[in-house]
Parts: sequence; C-alpha cells; structure tokens
Amino acid sequence: MQLKTMRYSVEGPVAKIEFTRPEALNAMNRPWSQDFMDATTAVGKEKKVKVVVISGAGRAFCSGIDLKTLSTEGYPMGWFRLYERSLRNLETMNKIVICAMHRYCIGGGMQVALASDIRIATESTEFALTAVKECLIPGMGTYRLARFIGLGRAKRIILSGEYINAQAAHDMGLVDYLVPDADFEKRVKEVTDIYVHTHSEGQRQSKKLMDQCFDLKWQPFLNKYLAAQKTTLSSAEHKEAAKHYREQGQHRF
Repeated sequence: MQLKTMRYSVEGPVAKIEFTRPEALNAMNRPWSQDFMDATTAVGKEKKVKVVVISGAGRAFCSGIDLKTLSTEGYPMGWFRLYERSLRNLETMNKIVICAMHRYCIGGGMQVALASDIRIATESTEFALTAVKECLIPGMGTYRLARFIGLGRAKRIILSGEYINAQAAHDMGLVDYLVPDADFEKRVKEVTDIYVHTHSEGQRQSKKLMDQCFDLKWQPFLNKYLAAQKTTLSSAEHKEAAKHYREQGQHRF
C-alpha cells in the first residue's frame, strides 16, 4: 500500500496503524479517508493478526478533520462516506481493535476511538466532538456516543463541542485504560498482550454479538447467540482449551 498519511505494519499477531501527520497533530486531510479505508481493509484480511493497535505519531493522537483544508478546499460527501465505511471496518472485523490515544483525541479522531473495541488514554488526553463549531455534524458519533455514555451526556458533548479531560472520559466510560503519560508505550504493550492472549473463536463471536446488542430484540438476539455458541463449541480452539484445562487445571486463554 502507498499510504500518505499513516503507517501500516504487522508484527506477528499484532497489526499497527499509526497516523503520521505530526506537523498537523495528525489532522485528517483529503487523502486520509482513502488511506484509512485501505489500511482497515488490508488488516481485516490478515489471517494471523489477532489485535490491531491504532495510534498517532508526534504530540497527539488525532485532532480531527483538517480545518485548513475544510476552509479552503472543502470535503466532498464521498470523503465522509468512505470515512464511515472505514470505521465500520473496525467494528466488524474479527480482530480486537485497540485505540491508543495521547494528548488530543478530537472530532474524527474521537470517532475512531468510538469505533474501536478498547480505548487506552494517557492522563493528559483531551476529548471533544467539535463539529458543531464548524457547522457540521460529528458523523456517526451521533449514533455511537450515546451507546457508550447515555443520551443526556452525549447531547451535552455533541451539542456544545466542549472538551473533556481524560479522567472525566474514563469516569463516563469513554476510556477503558487510563495510564500515566510516562508509561504510555509500556502500558499499550501490556494491554495489547492481554487481548492477544485471549484471542479465540469465543472472543470473535462475542465481539460480533455485542455489535448487535442494541439493535435486536431479545429473541432474535438469543437465536444469534445460540448459533454463535454452537460455532464456538465446535471450534478447535474450544477443544484445545477444554483439553488444556483437563490436563493443567487452568484456563487456556
């Protein structure tokens, strides 16, 4: 892949997507949307990858849409469609997606975090969906945010465009792991190892089910769960785990 705004790499069971416009606090310019689609499509096809880590180079994770580009060239609707499809790739791929954030996680960057499975942030990270300040809609953040923190809080954040600090984000469920700035890389590695170790058919099926938990009524969801459980019970990984427990008396994953 010829990516202009990010770096894609695979190291064993872990793939990394790193935003690489540090001079612009990793703001999303016009090429960014296609780059992210290419990267998320590619990693979805990596059979040996278990965990995907998304991060930002330099002084910030991502400051959202590039306001200089927005004010001069603008963004076509196709950009937004491609961007949302890329986020959906994160939600539906059979891998655990970890978003590792530092300093600024703003606008479209925060939407990347919302579409990820696990969120790690440093204590200095600031969050905001600032689209309304530019007379824009913060994408499908209008769909996802309320599912994390409730409709009332989501309305406050989206309709005000205000910034919230990392502790507040952690308290309301936007951040799963809050870590010291000095230990960021170490803690990201430790958290990544947790999800690499627990990767299995059970984990993959659980992610798929939870992606539908707000959309289906009880009986249809039960039917999907039972079908997924049947698949999991017949998997080689489940049989290996059961054998391991019989022999070792402890969990395999």
